[in-house]
Amino acid sequence: MKYCVKSFAWILPIFGSISFAQAEFGDTLTKDWGGSRSELKKSGFHFDLEYTNVMQSALSSSYDTNPSISHRLDLISTLDLESIGLLQGGKIHSQLVTRGGNANDFGFTALSAPNSGQYGADDTLFISSLYYSQQFSSNTNVLLGKIDAFELLRNAPFFGGATRHGFLNLAFAAPPSGVTPPSFVGVIANHNHNNLRFTGMIYDPRDRYTSNLDMNGLFQDGVNMSLSMTYGTQWFERSTAFTMAYTYSTEKGLDFSSLDPNEGSFIETAQYKYNARFQLSHNLVESEDNAGGSWGIYLRGAIADGNPNLIDATFVGGLGGSALFFDRPMDTWGIGYYYYDLSNDLQDSINGLPLEHKLQDESGFEIYYAYKALPWLTFTADMQYVVPALSLMPRLGSLDFVPTLLSRTSGTRVS
Repeated sequence: MKYCVKSFAWILPIFGSISFAQAEFGDTLTKDWGGSRSELKKSGFHFDLEYTNVMQSALSSSYDTNPSISHRLDLISTLDLESIGLLQGGKIHSQLVTRGGNANDFGFTALSAPNSGQYGADDTLFISSLYYSQQFSSNTNVLLGKIDAFELLRNAPFFGGATRHGFLNLAFAAPPSGVTPPSFVGVIANHNHNNLRFTGMIYDPRDRYTSNLDMNGLFQDGVNMSLSMTYGTQWFERSTAFTMAYTYSTEKGLDFSSLDPNEGSFIETAQYKYNARFQLSHNLVESEDNAGGSWGIYLRGAIADGNPNLIDATFVGGLGGSALFFDRPMDTWGIGYYYYDLSNDLQDSINGLPLEHKLQDESGFEIYYAYKALPWLTFTADMQYVVPALSLMPRLGSLDFVPTLLSRTSGTRVS
């Protein structure tokens, strides 16, 4: 089945970034609290509180086409240890998430999720990250602890947005690789040298997004290691970046070629996974009046082992950035397409069974526009068209796929 998805979103920054002057709190609802927040900043405590509400509906090819509402509240805090007389360059970061409502229940199974803000188990309250960062110099830093990958990509211009500030689908918010979960325990080291940025990661392969601070089985499943390099330059006097990344995992998984039809399960395991990725971004338009205002093209391709990795290869790409063509540099927009070549071994095994529904490669299209009505209030309209890996909906006549529309409403930062 094909699913077309449309969404609206509003985001309210309740508690925003702490700064030294009232003007620095202009993007939050409650401003500087008469100077109290500036004093907190000087004392080393910084926090943001963001509320996001999503109204969505599947317009066709779903068991339920009625609108549904989901919401989440994010408390993001940082303690600057240097400000309280402890470690120079050291900070402790945490993120507490509470959420509820209905999302992603459209009668199909997909590697991506149309509403990534509701990714994972339905825990109503959980700690998505708690880690220590050390800034050794202006070029080098290290992160250690439970790290929320969604939030690491918060300020990325296209792939990212922390599930609340860009594309809604997981395929763009945190593109699945089969080797890096949305939240993990490990260490990340970054180093900049001229136009190059190097990143090394060692982390536990288990997804711990909604598991709070449970460290049971840490590295029991194996260890993941990743190296990446980003080169920034200019093409045609426009900012351009190339990224190459390789991730290797010793994690064991199901051997997708070992399906026993009689048992209905995989009877053997396979070990060692990898994902090799190349990414290109290039600004097509840059604003002369607004620093950082731009929009451009983004392409990302990857190959993987396909067994025990769920993925053989992926492609994600599109256009996006600031809405300069409307003379609204604070608004953002994006148009993207993704394609997941799922494990051929897995597809062969599943499709060899006498089942009505077949497993297939997954693809989708998403378009969104985020309208910043006020510095602290954003409304986002989002539409998606999804071809899931497996649909549980009955076929309509001879059609294998039918379009669906999903609608979302997101966006508020309330401080």
